[in-house]
Amino acid sequence: LTASVTAMLSIAWRVSHAMVTAAARRRIVVAGTHVSARRFRGGALVSPFSDAPIGGLHKQSRSPLSMSTPGRARSLSFTTRGVAKGGAQKPPKQRYLCQDCGEDFGQFHGQCPGCKAWESFVVFTVEKGGSSGANPTGGGGAGARALARAAANAPAIRSSGDAYDGGSRQTTTAPAPAAAPARKGAGSRASRGGWVADAGAPRRLHDVLSPDAVAQRLPRVTLPGELGAEVERVLGGGVVPGAMLLIGGDPGVGKSTLALQIAGLLGEQARLREKKNGQHKDSDPGTGATVLYASGEESVEQLASRAERLGVNAEGVMVYSATRLEAILDAVVRERPAALVVDSIQTVFLEDATGSPGSVSQVRECATALLHAAKTAGMPVFIIGHVTKSGDIAGPRVLEHIVDVVLYLEGDADRAVRVLRGHKNRYGSTDEVGVFKMGELGLVPVPSPSALFMGERILTADVSSAPTVTVQGSRPFMLEVQALCAERFVPEGGSSPVPAVRTAVGFKPERLQLLLAVLAKFNLGSKLHQHDVFVNIVGGLKLEDPSTDVAVALAIASSFVEKPLPSDTAFFGEVGLGGELRPVAQAERRVSEASTMGFKRVIMPKAGAPLNIGKRQQVEVVLCATLADAVREALGVEPARRKSGGRGSAR
Repeated sequence: LTASVTAMLSIAWRVSHAMVTAAARRRIVVAGTHVSARRFRGGALVSPFSDAPIGGLHKQSRSPLSMSTPGRARSLSFTTRGVAKGGAQKPPKQRYLCQDCGEDFGQFHGQCPGCKAWESFVVFTVEKGGSSGANPTGGGGAGARALARAAANAPAIRSSGDAYDGGSRQTTTAPAPAAAPARKGAGSRASRGGWVADAGAPRRLHDVLSPDAVAQRLPRVTLPGELGAEVERVLGGGVVPGAMLLIGGDPGVGKSTLALQIAGLLGEQARLREKKNGQHKDSDPGTGATVLYASGEESVEQLASRAERLGVNAEGVMVYSATRLEAILDAVVRERPAALVVDSIQTVFLEDATGSPGSVSQVRECATALLHAAKTAGMPVFIIGHVTKSGDIAGPRVLEHIVDVVLYLEGDADRAVRVLRGHKNRYGSTDEVGVFKMGELGLVPVPSPSALFMGERILTADVSSAPTVTVQGSRPFMLEVQALCAERFVPEGGSSPVPAVRTAVGFKPERLQLLLAVLAKFNLGSKLHQHDVFVNIVGGLKLEDPSTDVAVALAIASSFVEKPLPSDTAFFGEVGLGGELRPVAQAERRVSEASTMGFKRVIMPKAGAPLNIGKRQQVEVVLCATLADAVREALGVEPARRKSGGRGSAR
């Protein structure tokens, strides 16, 4: 009988021991702090900070359970999560964020399943939301909480129904269903989940587009002067109230200079509009009639010195040096500017957000707070972003997703030409570009890009250059394409030859490989593969228009056969894989631009060519069906085609 009782007690102890072990592995057991299976040693829970077993730590728990183990006189108390709701809190979650596409996952991947990028994941901590404790605003992240605190500190902050049109305070009164009453505390609920105010109820698109509603809509803010007209060309008009614009570019290209000049134009326009419309009766003198330029990289004195050199309107711009975004938001609430410029998004930080300035979490939270401020106040916000060595905006890809406009300022440091290109624009086209020239007074718009790019042309027999006409948006301008072919040295003694070099500056390398393959097969023969090929777009502009294929191919052929192209001839057209020339858009405008620049002859594709093209401009137009025809017309060289025959025939 004694042996039977002993055996039963032993089995009962083993079962209870197994249950406690399984509970600890599932992280159900709470004994003063979080535990795991690695902290469960020998049937006792071990503290993470000590090797001593935990015992008697939950004297006030709702349902304590004691259990003795052989060889130990210490009791073990634990509480399951389902019973003790007031136990230890769950640790913050960790997510893995892809810096290229912005997708986040619960586990690490060597290659992103979304964009297929390798080694692009960084770890960030997800903050636990709630309506009490550390997050009294009811969610929305650190950026929303910072904006809510700034709004609470200044009760006179504008609501989503108030907006500033270039400096004059207006209140939108468009007919809309009554929205739910706001909760006590500015931004307590509006900051949760998004950055736009709820419309109250769905509205028909016909009602939103009605004349009465359109009349209440805020117009775009125009930018005065030639510089403003060039920037408006890229934006598709003026600056949209409440828009958030991201300006990126290489270091030293002139991002801060452009942003400071735009701030001066907006401030000048705001002051003029303020004088024209009169001061609002409830606002302070100067309220909404200035632009706030907040810099985390320069001091106020440095900003003032640069503004004085650029001739920026001093009355319409306020400068502020700060890296805490909370301080910048407080200044926005206090000063209520017509526009805000933040230089740069990688240097500011939020105290509630995790990570150092420029990290993934900081950039995302700061951008969200600024976007929230732009949408609720109707205030345009310009932010400057750094770029990586690959040319992309530094930080998470979500930064480019949440902004309304993404502008890239392109150009070489050793050249004065700068090109402002739109990569994303919710309010206009992305085909337009702005051409500027960097000088002592900052960026100066170029009225005639063709004259700028073709003015440096050198006509010598040793240079293989081909003029071409490209169209950027609604404006055609001419460029010069230069090429150089150098025969590759073949080592003696039977050693393997070194692969040929293909280098392109301002032209896509993939497109260059395609043109070389077409030239080698249908025009110049296989000897072209034994030559190094270098292509350069004069002026520092980057070409993405396929209509420049003919000019690049003819420049390479000219250098290969060592015969110059006619100096009075321009070329344009797209080259197909079979050597055929494909039509391009706006052919008449290209011919007209070539005629304006003094060219008497144009070689272009025959397919899709309008009738009597070139007669009005008094330009001789040569229509070619294939690239071989273009080489024959321009250089007088017969193509070196392969011999006809079946598969495997010799050339």
